[in-house]
Order: sequence, then structure tokens, then C-alpha cells
Amino acid sequence: MLVLVIALAAISLLRWRAAGVAHSIVPPAGAAAPSFRSPESEREVADRAALIALRLRNDRGRATVRSYAMPPGSPWLQARKSVATQLDRWEEVGDCADNLEATIVECTWREPTRWWPREVALTMMRLPSAGEARSNRTGATFVIIGSGMGA
Repeated sequence: MLVLVIALAAISLLRWRAAGVAHSIVPPAGAAAPSFRSPESEREVADRAALIALRLRNDRGRATVRSYAMPPGSPWLQARKSVATQLDRWEEVGDCADNLEATIVECTWREPTRWWPREVALTMMRLPSAGEARSNRTGATFVIIGSGMGA
């Protein structure tokens, strides 16, 4: 009985330590440090990154959130596939389908573990060119990747 209790305690300790580290994600191909063409786009991306950080924050600590500039017209499916392949066997949460009319497209994955699951969120923002209508999505494209610790 003592051996069983020690084994369960050791497994719990290993899981606790693994959940205390945010999963690192390599950005999709073509991602670069963001260079903002306008202060409005910088504010929009920073606001969205802050919302993701708040959503992924828990009692274990702050989430790791990084923003990247993508080439204009970068496909959502490519970015989603790049992140999903790094999260082998993680559960996709919600609908991750692309909506070409949307300014913001999001997807979240959760680690398939019972205790302290970690989460990773991917957001793509397609912002209009300066002076263009909001419906014109040919401007700057940004990807925000957030990784939270297990709760």
C-alpha cells in the first residue's frame, strides 16, 4: 500500500512540475517581429494580446504571449496547421474554421490530461490597409500565440 501511495505521489509531482511550464510554440513560417504601419494596428494587436494573456492567466502564473507579423494574405490554415502539429494529441477546443470575412480568427488547444491541463491559443488578425474600409483585409496580418500554464 505504501508503494502505491509513493508511486501516485511521484506521478502527481511530475505532472505538477510539467503543468507549471508554458508549452513553447515555434511561430509559423514567414512570421517575423511585428512592424506596425500605423499606431491603430499596434494598439489593436496589443489589446488582443492582452486579452489572450488575461484569458490564459491562472493561479500558477502569467501566460506567455508573443505577436508576429505575417506576410499579407497569409492563410489561416497554414498557421493553424503549424501550431497544431506542435501540439500532438492535444484537444482542439471549439470551432477553428476560417472565416474570410472576419478580422479575427481564433483557435485554442487544451492538453489532454485530467490534472492541471495547459492551454495554447492562436489568433490571426487581418487588419485593413490605412485609409481602406474595414471590410478590406489586404493590409497587415498578425499572429498572436499564447501559452498558459496548467491550472
